[in-house]
Amino acid sequence: MKTLLLLSWKNVWRNKTRSLALMLAITLGIAAGLIMFGLMEGMIMQRFEGLVQNQLAHIQIHQNKYLSEQENSLIIQDLTLIKPSLDTISTLKGYAFRTISHGMIASGYYSSGVKILGLDKKEESRISRFPENITDGTYLADSIKNPVVISQRLAKKLRVKIGGRLVLTFQDLEGNITSAAFRVSGLFRTSNSNFDDVNVMVKREDLQQLLGNKDAFHQVAILITDHTKAAEVAKELDLKLPNSEVRSWETLSPELRILVEQGGFIMYIFMIIILLGLAFGILNTMLMAVFERIQELGMLMALGMQKAKIAAMIMMETLFIAIIGGIIGICLGILLIKAFETKGLDFSRFADALAEFGYEAVTYPKLATEDIIITLLLVFATSILSAIIPALRAVQLNPAEAIRK
Repeated sequence: MKTLLLLSWKNVWRNKTRSLALMLAITLGIAAGLIMFGLMEGMIMQRFEGLVQNQLAHIQIHQNKYLSEQENSLIIQDLTLIKPSLDTISTLKGYAFRTISHGMIASGYYSSGVKILGLDKKEESRISRFPENITDGTYLADSIKNPVVISQRLAKKLRVKIGGRLVLTFQDLEGNITSAAFRVSGLFRTSNSNFDDVNVMVKREDLQQLLGNKDAFHQVAILITDHTKAAEVAKELDLKLPNSEVRSWETLSPELRILVEQGGFIMYIFMIIILLGLAFGILNTMLMAVFERIQELGMLMALGMQKAKIAAMIMMETLFIAIIGGIIGICLGILLIKAFETKGLDFSRFADALAEFGYEAVTYPKLATEDIIITLLLVFATSILSAIIPALRAVQLNPAEAIRK
């Protein structure tokens, strides 16, 4: 076996140019595949974290039928049960009670339908990093009466700046139309332009006062330490809250669940496509090597070398080339991903287009250990499959005819 390994290794370097060219192709293909893995994983996780931090949290509690009807009168009835129930969650990270209304926002130049979120800054700080999205002004400034935070996009449409006056109009809990003047205390920008267009933030107590009930809560947003346990925790809470509807982020955003669950699978398909292309290159190269060495292989058979060992030698040569190229490609891919892991890849010139789909302009690639291991296994499997046909072609040679060629 040792002799066979040494012979295979020497055969790899008999034609250095061809072997190095094939290794380079494998290296670049694997490196490109891993970079795609890293970018996709980074974009998916940024998309997930952005939605969780800015909108969904991991779990939401609403009054029954609120999600389907969106009526202001459907306020949470299980307030006395919610806090004790939340205290039983071992993985609880934080929660926030929110008051929500749908209405109109208007300036002297423009009006638009919006979702009004009444927030408590102290509670929100436990579950959200939304203040990091503030680009100008202050997040719900205490020094301003009736402060409101709107997006840059909406401010441009309304033609208002910090300190500008806006009017919010909506229904109170009795169904009566109510309006109030608010002043812009801050402007924000997230990676999701659709969110920016329709969401404004006010202080929770200001909105509750206008609704006519200081205990009017429409949503409890919950953050836990492990997002994969959200469905399980939501199910437990739902059993404890008879008048409430408890949903995890998977149910609230099915498209996000599909993206998180299937994103890696899609990338494996891309990697397999890359490896299939490399497989044909390996197959062609090894077939050429076999045809060039017909006399040599015939001589080895004539001297008594078993056909199984001939096939093993061809397969070992293929494995050496593929694994060397694959390992170098994996190392190169990891180095490139690590280089951009902290500073990110800047796609600012495509920021508006990316924002339409909810993605950040700067992407921070990530690569899981399991992705590296699976890639290495795929390279190994590809090299084995690519070596089968050249190995079979070699063992089908007739020694007498091969020597005469």
